[in-house]
Amino acid sequence: MKITKAWLADYVSFDWDTDELVERLTMAGLEEEAIEDLGARLGGVIVGHVLEASQHPNADRLSVCTVDVGEATPRTIVCGAPNVASGQRVPVILPGSTLPDGSKIGEAKLRGVASSGMICSEAELELGTDTSGIMVLPDDYKVGSPFAVAAGLNDVVVDFEVTPNRPDCLSVVGIAREVSTLADRPLTLPAVDLNDEGPPVETGCRVDVEDSQGCPRYVARIIRGVRVGPSPAWLANRLRSVGQRPINNIVDVTNFVMLELGQPLHAFDLDRLQEGRIVVRRARSGERLQTLDGADHELTTENLVIADGVAPIALAGVMGGQNSEVSETTTDILLESAFFDRRIVRQCSSRLGLRTEASARFERGADIEMAPFASARAAALLIQVAGGTIDHGAIDHYPVPVVPKVLPLRPERARRLLAADIDRGRCTKILEALGCHVDRAAQEDLVVTVPSFRPDLEREIDLVEEVGRIYGYHHVQGNERVRGPIPQQPPGGYERARSIREGLVSLGLDEVVTSSIVAERWIELMGRPACRLANPPAEGMSQLRTSLVPGLMDVARRNFNQRQSGIGIFEVGRVFTPRSGALPNETLVVSGLLSGDASASPWRGDRRDVDLLDLKGLVDALLIDKDVSFEPVTGDEGFLRTGQGARILFQGNPIGHWGQVHRDLGAAFDVDRDVYIFELQGTYVARLSQESEYTPLPKFPPIERDLAIVLDSGIPAGQVIAEISQVDQDLVENVEVFDVYTGDQVEAGMRSLAFSLRLRSASGTLEDRDADQVIERILQRLSAAFGARLR
Repeated sequence: MKITKAWLADYVSFDWDTDELVERLTMAGLEEEAIEDLGARLGGVIVGHVLEASQHPNADRLSVCTVDVGEATPRTIVCGAPNVASGQRVPVILPGSTLPDGSKIGEAKLRGVASSGMICSEAELELGTDTSGIMVLPDDYKVGSPFAVAAGLNDVVVDFEVTPNRPDCLSVVGIAREVSTLADRPLTLPAVDLNDEGPPVETGCRVDVEDSQGCPRYVARIIRGVRVGPSPAWLANRLRSVGQRPINNIVDVTNFVMLELGQPLHAFDLDRLQEGRIVVRRARSGERLQTLDGADHELTTENLVIADGVAPIALAGVMGGQNSEVSETTTDILLESAFFDRRIVRQCSSRLGLRTEASARFERGADIEMAPFASARAAALLIQVAGGTIDHGAIDHYPVPVVPKVLPLRPERARRLLAADIDRGRCTKILEALGCHVDRAAQEDLVVTVPSFRPDLEREIDLVEEVGRIYGYHHVQGNERVRGPIPQQPPGGYERARSIREGLVSLGLDEVVTSSIVAERWIELMGRPACRLANPPAEGMSQLRTSLVPGLMDVARRNFNQRQSGIGIFEVGRVFTPRSGALPNETLVVSGLLSGDASASPWRGDRRDVDLLDLKGLVDALLIDKDVSFEPVTGDEGFLRTGQGARILFQGNPIGHWGQVHRDLGAAFDVDRDVYIFELQGTYVARLSQESEYTPLPKFPPIERDLAIVLDSGIPAGQVIAEISQVDQDLVENVEVFDVYTGDQVEAGMRSLAFSLRLRSASGTLEDRDADQVIERILQRLSAAFGARLR
């Protein structure tokens, strides 16, 4: 929300400089985003008087102007604007000065004529967007005076970031109320002297509200005989000072009052309303509306519109339509001041991609009680700047008046929570200054009636917060006594999820966070059903992710482009699966990526790239559980290469997969290295990532034996290891593969697997005959299970 110090001073008197103003409001909850000194920005611009404007001798589109800038001798300035003429007051920037965009003006020769300065347009001064010609100033501006001073722009603009819960601060009066309370100065609201001596307003228009839920209040006034034209200097300059482009006196008044009071307004050309009616209703299927920005919109039954007797003429709370806009020929206008449901406005604004000053205020929650006052304020200003007469009264459709919220406040509780010496009287004074009504007759607790412009005040603690922020948290001394509940241990699920992150970090991976909204191309690459968004936040970003893999691949690409030699990353996030006629399912997933150098430094070792075994070891370290097993991926499955990956099973059920990414997927992300990925269901990982169980160190020595068997080459080694481990779990301590052979010494379609076994007993020292018996039972079991034989 942009304000100027001079505009703020119209409603509250304060003697703070800019730094103190910003500091006070920031400490009260309004954070400053930017400060701009308009006077300094326009410091090199002065008021000039065009004494003569003649055709350039060597150019059809240039004029040679003699301009009085308050110096002894007029200057010659070549101007290319079509609207320059003798007798005009104009803004002039002289050689050596700098435009607001940083461009420095110097002496120049244009088509053989020397030019000593530049006559400026409002776009060049960054006071608007009009580039069609120079800016023509009022005749009473003093020649040679600083333009910023003459135009009332010798001011400081402060842009505040207003949080979503404070819609009242989206107005100059709202911020002035904060200053009034902080400075302990009275707030002066704009006076309204309304002379409505015309015919009854009901004779000129009819208002029908068919959707009172979407539009709880609608106020309409009629002003007749207006003259549409440029706004007076004070109004145009005030709008320019906060970045608004003046349009005409009618529209400028509605924008001024919106910025002043926070109540959006709209002016319709009364003569263009079919049947002389205003109808607030939902759009009918197939209806269309061309809005003021020139865009043509197809409407749905979800859109709330303002219609006349035939068709829609405005999107309620968002933007008006061209079929009812005020033009130079307009003489009679209908002034709308309404309150629209924030959710309906937000849905319409989001679906159609229209973000306006009006929609921003309605979406956060406008003040329903401000509508009639804002209407009267605007009507009075319209008579002042455009002439005309006001029809008597106003049509005010307000079938269900809002009942103000009444909240209790215990001063003792406020004092205890804030740990500050704030008495009952101080609480009352602060709340009343903020616009609340406090029942002073109450014996103990304060009874506070919340104003309609503060929808954020819902509980007693909200009132305590208001007292605290105005009193000043920097004044609170505090104490060391513990109050409130003792912090509890987070739930187990949170701890387990944290242990997953810590475990992956300890294994050398870096955590990344990628967007859950991705490009449609990414979904197509993964070959999974898409979850399309109805209102994408940006062009090309229209899908909810169905896998974390594309996001990790994109991170890998950007890191390799920055000359990273190796990457090890992971992400814990949600993926989405579409459901027919319902919101998509959300699933927590853990995914990781390895690629490039296996080590950050080749010190004391040869440089090598990560491979499939590095990835398998990482997954093994993450999922230490006897019920976890791997099943090879035998064909192209999703994004994994044939024969270079495996499914991860828990108690026989698939919970994820790991392996080498298919080269086509790598090429789609411009990654030309081998990439290894794992993806796991997060709920299972949380279950498996329990605290480690420890056993005592063995007391007796082991016996180690090697065993080579011949079996079908399609049988995975993991299944063989599982069978061996089941023979005697008390004696078989460890089984590892140390050799694989295929060749002339074994039959076609067969292979030899050699295992290293470590046998140990916890109750005594094993003898050779004990080991021989175990080996024999192992061979019998492998023969029965796989048809294996001893090599």
